[in-house]
Amino acid sequence: MTQIIAGTKTEFSIDPAILALLPTQGCIELQRDAAGKVHALHTHPVDEILVVISGRLNFIWDGGERVCNPGDTILLPAGTPHQSEALDEAIYAIATRPPSAGASGN
Repeated sequence: MTQIIAGTKTEFSIDPAILALLPTQGCIELQRDAAGKVHALHTHPVDEILVVISGRLNFIWDGGERVCNPGDTILLPAGTPHQSEALDEAIYAIATRPPSAGASGN
């Protein structure tokens, strides 16, 4: 189930919460979107975790819509249709992982 967790992190730092996003092998992507940038409706074959560092994203997923603020974390299961629009310049970290075992239907 897609979740958005309110938070208070507004500065990017390498702390345990960010380090926890790192997969066993791989990296975290740091994304910057200019105000108005839209990532049209799409899916991924992997689970995706996004942490908003600055700015605001209007995030739409299969079943919901929410404006995400700095410190919010988006947990997005593989295969979930979603799109986003940067409401102002937005910076966020993105980590991907293979789908969680038994994630379908949860």
